[in-house]
Amino acid sequence: MTNSRSPLRDLTTQEYRAFIYPNALAGLLILGAIFLNIWVDTELKLVNRESLIIILIGCAAYIVFFGYYIIPVRKNKEVLIWINAIASGFGFWGLTSALGDELLLYQNLLLFVAVVSVTVFAGRASTIVMIVIAASSHFILHTEKTNSLLSLAQHLGMPLMAIILAESSIRLQEMARRQVQRLEMINEFSREIASILDQEQIIEQLKVAIPRVLRADSYYVSMVKNNEATLLLCYDDGEFFQRRTIPAEGTLTNWVVQNQRELFLPDLRQPIHLEGVQHIIVGKEKTSLSWIGVPMISSSFKGVLALASYQPNAFNRGDLELLLSLASHVTLAFENATRHEEALEHARLDSLTGVFNHGYFLTALQKHAGASMAFRSPLSLIMLDVDFFKQYNDTYGHLAGDTVLTLLCETIRRHIKNADAVGRWGGEEFIISLPNTNATQAFMVAQRISASLRKVTMQDRNGKEIPSPTVSQGIAIFPAEAGDIYQLIDLADQRLYVAKNRGRDQIESIPD
Repeated sequence: MTNSRSPLRDLTTQEYRAFIYPNALAGLLILGAIFLNIWVDTELKLVNRESLIIILIGCAAYIVFFGYYIIPVRKNKEVLIWINAIASGFGFWGLTSALGDELLLYQNLLLFVAVVSVTVFAGRASTIVMIVIAASSHFILHTEKTNSLLSLAQHLGMPLMAIILAESSIRLQEMARRQVQRLEMINEFSREIASILDQEQIIEQLKVAIPRVLRADSYYVSMVKNNEATLLLCYDDGEFFQRRTIPAEGTLTNWVVQNQRELFLPDLRQPIHLEGVQHIIVGKEKTSLSWIGVPMISSSFKGVLALASYQPNAFNRGDLELLLSLASHVTLAFENATRHEEALEHARLDSLTGVFNHGYFLTALQKHAGASMAFRSPLSLIMLDVDFFKQYNDTYGHLAGDTVLTLLCETIRRHIKNADAVGRWGGEEFIISLPNTNATQAFMVAQRISASLRKVTMQDRNGKEIPSPTVSQGIAIFPAEAGDIYQLIDLADQRLYVAKNRGRDQIESIPD
């Protein structure tokens, strides 16, 4: 998978100083050691002791100036980078001209310290320029000392080692900066999804966040429930796949959920010694060679966030830590979305019967009517009322009346589809929306509801059998008989009362 990566951000002043201060201190200590050495050892062969002391003081002053005044500068920083590199390089010319071979070790140590400091502030190119300028002083100012192989190795070896040190330092910095950048991306993702209370929107945000933070050929989010794993998000080799459900048993996903801990498999060419795990392919028919998965566990959600690659050893422990951090934010977002959905669901439902309440049923009916107009399909509405309901309350108590209402709703649910909707319209009156259903089909549904209710057996609080409830029903059809949902409801209600007036336990539908 190809990822577009944003450039590494510039370090802050505090971050630069955190890198450079230890090196600045080391540089000052080396300069102090040189000064102490030439002060104590009077037998040293120096060209000009006074000039060397002045150079040492100048170098110390520049180190302090660099740490306190150059580092914080952001304006015209590119120019400062090159000025600093060139000035540092020619600073070594001054040391080379004044130091003897006896003090060459100090100069080399100082070069190593300067390399680390300059690479942090300036980067690769300017550091190499500084090293070349510093090293050239040996070959220009002391040509007589570089005519033997041993002497040449002494003078050339240190710059080469300095270049290696510079490259190592730069790569470590890039790794550190990249890690910081990825953590910042995860924090940004966390802020973005903190206010999102819809699971699908969280998934969409995750599609953007994962490839920005982590490199992988494939990744997925899987939810485990009732021994099944549902792939909420599945990306493989440049392609997103539709949501699907597979048996959870034998999968790495199920192992992570059951053990509630992360799983890091750097090389799948090696045998997997995990109890109950089988080889299962999701996405394309290609076998991944490295895989990491972390659990997403909350009170309402059990799942896994996983990455895979077609290359072995594609991930490291840093990737695992980032994936754990990302998963924790996603888990919290899913939990919040689930709680919000549950709260909305409770607000939609009648507390006694569990069917839609009056207000939300109107919302569902409006959606059904919109689909009916869009697809030119019939929408049937059944309004039904429990016959002589007051007698149940008066004769057998309100508990018996509540039982009648819950039994009625259970009966209705057995005879309608998942796409249909049932709501409590008020008291003992209920309403059913049947999308893509004509008058004949609606009449058959009403008949089945009535027939099933007659077979219901009920008992009072003393265990004595009481009469089964019956219902009167009125049917209306949209858009054939009504232009909007309120006309449709009014027409079904009128036919309900026609059915009641005909003797109860009747169904009144569209006239022949």
